[in-house]
Amino acid sequence: MEKWKEVFKNEIPNGNYQVSLNNGEQRGLHIELESFTHRIAIDFGVVSAIRMLDEGTLLNNTFYNESELSKYKVNNFSNVIYLIEDGQFGRFVKDKCKDMYDILNLKHYLIITLNYCIEVITRWEPEIEVELI
Repeated sequence: MEKWKEVFKNEIPNGNYQVSLNNGEQRGLHIELESFTHRIAIDFGVVSAIRMLDEGTLLNNTFYNESELSKYKVNNFSNVIYLIEDGQFGRFVKDKCKDMYDILNLKHYLIITLNYCIEVITRWEPEIEVELI
């Protein structure tokens, strides 16, 4: 059953962020979140899989586990980034790459912003930089 865990709690200030995503072979995945007060750089490096979906259509249906979704929706997803165990996207990737998912110790992260849900499957923890504007 899908379980969410808040990670990097209080590291990313709560806000209405615009999203910029850049991914490539050399640099890997770099996500920038920007509000009127903060610029957040989240660097995942090279990732195994990413999925970016419109937040409005996802959080109003049963795409994610309803009890986990409700637990964090009450506070408007104030933590921004979550680690998901046994999530649908993680299961899909694990099914496709078989034993490599466990051998590489891949993790499933979810970033929720005002407009997007960004899911990242990676073996690395992201580096997070917060800048006041």
